[in-house]
Formats: sequence, structure tokens, C-alpha cells
Amino acid sequence: MTRKTDKIRIALIGAGPRGLGALEALVARIKDSGITLDLTLFDDLQLPGAGPNFDPAQTPHSILNIPLREVDIPPALSLPCGDFAKWQAHRGHGDTERFPPRAELGAYLMARFRDLTRSSGVNIKVTALKTKASRLDRADAGWQIRADDETFGPFDEVLLIPGQPLTPPDEQWARWIEHAEDTEACVINAYPDRLLLAAAESWAGRKVGIRGLGLSTCDVMRFLTVGLGGRFEAGTYHPSGREPAMIYAFSLNGQPPFPKPADSTLDKKFDPTPEEVEQFEIAVQEAVAQEPDRALAPICESLLPPVLRIGKALGAGFDEQAVQEWLQTEQSSPGEQENDRPEDALKHGIAMAEGSAPPTVGYCVGQVWRKIQNELRANFNSAQMEADTARTIVGFDEGLKRYSYGPPLRSSKELLALLEAGLVSLRVVDDPDIELIDGGWHLEEHDKEANVSVMIDAVLPPPSLDAVSDGLFEQLKSEGALCPRYEGSGAATAPDGQVIDRDGNLRKGLSMLGRLALGSVIAADSIHDCFGASSERWADGVLDRKGYSQG
Repeated sequence: MTRKTDKIRIALIGAGPRGLGALEALVARIKDSGITLDLTLFDDLQLPGAGPNFDPAQTPHSILNIPLREVDIPPALSLPCGDFAKWQAHRGHGDTERFPPRAELGAYLMARFRDLTRSSGVNIKVTALKTKASRLDRADAGWQIRADDETFGPFDEVLLIPGQPLTPPDEQWARWIEHAEDTEACVINAYPDRLLLAAAESWAGRKVGIRGLGLSTCDVMRFLTVGLGGRFEAGTYHPSGREPAMIYAFSLNGQPPFPKPADSTLDKKFDPTPEEVEQFEIAVQEAVAQEPDRALAPICESLLPPVLRIGKALGAGFDEQAVQEWLQTEQSSPGEQENDRPEDALKHGIAMAEGSAPPTVGYCVGQVWRKIQNELRANFNSAQMEADTARTIVGFDEGLKRYSYGPPLRSSKELLALLEAGLVSLRVVDDPDIELIDGGWHLEEHDKEANVSVMIDAVLPPPSLDAVSDGLFEQLKSEGALCPRYEGSGAATAPDGQVIDRDGNLRKGLSMLGRLALGSVIAADSIHDCFGASSERWADGVLDRKGYSQG
């Protein structure tokens, strides 16, 4: 590696797992080069490596939605912490079928960040500022960052990795907040879990509504049950007496997500063959070059062989026409294929996950889709395509998350146990009409109704750049430095993460990775994406922009 300078000045705005992945990719490339890395972190939580989603201080009731065997994020360098499986084994948690608490992964990621900055063999000067960046400007010498009435910099590179930045509440939730302030009702977000658990200590005897029926709702159910002293045992819930009187969950479609296969033996039966994976990659490469109305055709065609093969091997009765019809509906109306009663859908999902019932078309498609996420990212994120083509493919991936991002089987069984114990009800689950009443909310679905005095928001805001109200992002949007890839999407970025402004130009040295770039990237809601090819492309770009030649 040849170089013009011996120092690279980097600012990370946000310092969660994606910041760690990007930093690790860069450090791996400059090891033994003699280059010094001058690193400044702007993060008001000071959880470098973990971020709020994996805060080591959160309760053990927030768990990953993948088992230990699937957490495949080995360090790019030899570090004392080793990989996560080794870390867990040393702490007595070596069961590869276990779904670890998010706090345990967070503790590991923070240790990995410390090891990287201290034991990587690269001279890294770290300045960690417990503050939020409020303004960003380009000067002749580099980028200047304003925070707490001070100016920091100049920086050669600024990497925006905000996770979930400040977003104003949607119209419904804002109205409910105002209503709660005028009554004895309570509104609260699902996270941080510590705040929810503290509030729930006074909810015994009250009826609670949960807006949402996805992964976060599974966490909330645990907060309000085992978090309050209850326990699950042999498929039965044993209450502590401190729980709410009743919990009503609801969502726009009223359908619970489908759990993952029970263990590695069953899960392997959904593996696509190497040849099927190769055909899928070719299909994605073809898809990104298509007009929007043709983009999904090659992708869906590539899914037919593995879905038919796996379905036949597992005793499913569907044929090629059934798979084609399912995929056609999924393209236009995702989720419309499923119309079972919510409790029946939950039981059927559990049976498929246990292997006691043959998989449906959707279950096969979803499990195959889960297993080819890396190939999807690799061939989408590095490609140039029409904005509407990107929107179409991203929408298809988002729709399939009810399968591909499904919860642990344990979570679905816990929900069923709570239904059978009479502590949770799905009687008003399917997009109920909601009326504000004295002391709370009246929920009504057809001839079924319920009143609640507590409302929990378990819906994650969509990654829409336009909706972000954080001061720094408002500035960058108003100046045109950040703009959406398409309406409702995240920011427009190049394959190496550099942002593309509203005039279509690259803003040299200003990059963004992660969920708020959805539309320019795909399938970003995964710990694996934090340590994947996007981070490596960003690191290569940093070196290229500094005038280093690699090889």
C-alpha cells in the first residue's frame, strides 16, 4: 500500500454495531501500513459497538430472533474476544440452539470494539464524545461538525450511522399522546424496556393494548409476564399476580409472524442447494436491470425450484401452479394469501416450525428467502438501477419479513400459552376501529370490543428519510445533501455508502450506511449486514479518496 499521508481522520455519527463493522473493515485494510487512525465518535449513549438495540443494560427478556448458531459475524482481525460463539461458550452459554438476549450480544460487541481499538495492531486515537452532532459543514480542510456549541474537525471522512434517529410520532400516536395527557390513560413505547417495566409495575388489574403484532410485541409480552415475576413451564404460563388484567394486541392485518424452524436439523431441510443459490444471484442481477413491472419475474422464477423441491421432501401437497399463484399474489398484495383466524394461524405456524405439519408455500418461500439474504444484499447493494425498480424489490423483501424475520418458536409458543391462560386476547386484533374514551381507548372489530387504559407502541417507525426530524438530518435535507432514493425511502447513496445529493452528485467523504439508506440498500435490519460487504466497500472508498493504492 502506498500513501500520501500517514493519518486518516474519521468521524462516526452513531457508534453501534454498524460503526464497529465499518471501523473493523477499515482497520483490517490499514494493518501494518503505519497509518494512524484519528477516530472521533459522536454518540450520546456511549455504547460503542452495541448501540441502543443491544444495550448490555437491558433486560434478558429482549432476545435475538436468530439462534447462536446463526450469528455469523467473525472479526476481520485476530482479536482477544474471538467470535460470538467462543465468547458465549466461555460464559457458559454455548448452546448453539439458544436465542441469546440482545444484552449478551451487546456486551460482546462492546468488548470487540475495545479490542479493536486497543489490540488490532493499528495506532487508533479515539475521542468519544457523549453528545449528538447538530450540524455538518464542508470546509477546505475537510468536514466540520458542530456539537454542544463546539466545532470539531476537520475530518477526512464522516460516516452517518444513525440507526433509528429521532422521528416525530405518526398522526395516530400523536393524537393518543395528547389524549393520555388529558386523562388517566398511559401511552408508552416498547423500548427502552427498563422504562416499560418500571411503568408496568403499577398496571396490575389494568387492561393494556399493544399496537403491533411483530417481533417487538413478542418482547413486550415477556416484559409484561416473566418481567413481572411470572413463568412459563411445560407450555403453561404461571402468573405472579402482578400482570395486567388483560393484554390486547392488534395490527393492520391481524396476523402473527411465522416462527423459525425448531432446530438446526429441521432448519437445514430448507437450505437451497449451491446451484439454486447461484441461479438466485443471476436472477437478482437480471432483476436490477429490469423495468419495475418486470423486476420480480426472474426472482420469483428462481424461487420455484427450491420451493418445489423442499415442499415435496417435507410432504407438502402444493404444485408448481400453486407456488406461482402464491408468488403472484405476494407481488401485488403481500399477506393476502393468509386469511386464517389469528389463533389458528399461530397454531399452524408452530406446527410447521416443529415439523409436525407440512410447510405451506409461504413458509417454504420465507425460509428459503431468509437463507439467501446475503446474496440478495450483495447483488442489490452494489448495483445501479431505476428508483422504481429498487422500490419494487425492496417492497417484496419487506413483505416476506413475516416469514424471513420470524420469531423464535419459543416466542410463538409463549404467545399461545398466554392466550390459553386468558391473559392475552386476539379478539380485536385485525385493524380495529379505535375510539378515544374517558380514561383510555375503545377498540372494536365487527361485533367484538374491548376498553384499555394503557397503550404500548410496538411498531418501529419506517426508515423514511423525509420523516426524520433530528436536527442534523434536517439541516442536511434542507441543503440538499441528503435526499430520498424514492418517495418514502431512505437516503440515496452510492454502493460504497457515499451520499448522493439532490443534484445527483456525490458528497465526497460524507457517507451513510444502514437502515436509513433503505432503497439504496436492501435487507439492512440484520446484524450480519453490519459486518458485510457494504462496510467493506465503504472502507475501500475511504482509502481510494485518501490516495492510497491497495494491493
